[in-house]
Formats: sequence, C-alpha cells, structure tokens
Amino acid sequence: MSVRPRATRVESRMMNDRTRSLRSLEGVGTTATARHRARLVVSSVTTEQPTLVLVRQGRKQIKRRALNIRVEAGDAVVVPPGQAFDLITTPEGGEFVSTMLIPAQPIIDEVAAMFVDVPTLRRASALKAIEPELLASFERAVHAVSEPAHVPRKVAENRMREILIWLAHRGLKLGRERDPNLTRRIRALLSQDPSRDWKAGEMARAVAMSEATLRRHLREEGVSFQEILIDVRMSRALALLQVTDLPIGQVALEVGYDSASRFAVRFRRRFAMSPSVVRGGLEA
Repeated sequence: MSVRPRATRVESRMMNDRTRSLRSLEGVGTTATARHRARLVVSSVTTEQPTLVLVRQGRKQIKRRALNIRVEAGDAVVVPPGQAFDLITTPEGGEFVSTMLIPAQPIIDEVAAMFVDVPTLRRASALKAIEPELLASFERAVHAVSEPAHVPRKVAENRMREILIWLAHRGLKLGRERDPNLTRRIRALLSQDPSRDWKAGEMARAVAMSEATLRRHLREEGVSFQEILIDVRMSRALALLQVTDLPIGQVALEVGYDSASRFAVRFRRRFAMSPSVVRGGLEA
C-alpha cells in the first residue's frame, strides 16, 4: 500500500475537481483531466508528445514488450514521444481520474540543454513515492496552464521549466524523438489537425517526396497512409472522449467524420468498444 504525500493547497483544490477538462497555453503546454467509469483496455496506443500523467484515482498499467508499468493513485508516469504500448486503466471507487501535462517543445528543448549529461528518456518510466515538492511543482504547472488569467505568462513558463527540471534531476529528461521514421513524421503532421481532409499527395509534398515514393516507403514500414490517418484520428477521439464533455457527434467532427454512426463503427473497429463505453462507462 503506497503512502500519499500530504496534499498542497493547489492539489487539494484540484483533487476535488472531478470534471473533464482540456486546456492549452501556446508556448507553455497543455493539461487535461481524464475521467471514466469503465475499465478500458486499449491496444497499441502511440504517444505523439512527451507527457507526464498523474493518476489521482484508480490505476493505470502500461505494457510494451518487456515493459510492464503499474501506476497507482498518487503515482505518475513519464512517457516520451513515439512510444507504442497497450494501456489498461482500472477505476477504483467507481471512477478513474488522471491529470496529464504536455510541456511545449521549446521549453522541453531549453531544459534539455541544461542537462547535457543526463540521457534523454527513451521509454516510459514510473514515478513512485513522489516527494511533496515535485508534486507541488506539477500542480503549479497545471494551474498555470489551466488559469492563464491568474498567472503571468513568464511565471507560467517558469512553472513548466520547474517541473521539467525536477524530472531531469530524477534522471527523466524529456527531449525530442530520436530519428523518427516516415510513419512517425506523418503521425506528427496529421496530429496537428486530424479533422482535415488529408490526402496522400498533400502529405507527400509536406515531407518532400513524391506520392509514389511516400507509398513505397510506407509499404516498407508495413503500413499505409490511410491506416496512419485512421489511427491518429481514433487516438485523438479516444483522448477527447476522456478529457472533454463534447457530445460524441462533436467528437466525430473534431476528428474528420461528418457521420457520428460511421465514426462509431470505425472507433469500435479500432478499440473493440463503443465511444459511449468510454464516455459513460456503459457495458460494451
């Protein structure tokens, strides 16, 4: 049984907030609170950006080959970009709740340059028995992104630097993905606007190659452009269902589907569950 550090004032306030939320502050980062009542088992989820996740209620399990991380309430997990793994999230007391923090890349790069002797994190890593100071730093960064009207811009930037410095001191330095293949480059571009009507020819121009060359390289990597597009869209939809209260029809639009029923079919095919299971905790 893990012992939870004493809550700070900011943490106490946020722990009482069980609403879904998604907030971004350009140049600083993004934070989101996910909640659901169903046990979710999701295969082959790919992280697009370096992410820190604090589990507040329930537990999360990350599995990838020899990697098997179990994160309990009060623990956190740091995930570098470009990782594909299976996720199991299990509610306790009727609900799973977690808070995610995604720092802006320029701040990640700035802090990484301060710690040249610390290797960049290349695989997900758990943070157990988080010291109160690190936990308070996390909560301050989340608050800065969530409440920009109450936190000056420079203070918000410094709060994000602070949590990244804490992680680097723990040997968990975040950085850029090393030598991303074509699939990863395409995923990164698609993730910027998954609702857009992307075409293979347009993407080929974006990565400075012909459409035929793009398709050939993707075949060599065992995937097609359409498969990547669908997976990016469904992964974004899964996140939106957990961290926002948007109606399912609006989530469909956000990921490029005019038809909610067609979206639901595609989502079920990808995750073996309906969007309503994620959103409402209903039986599949």
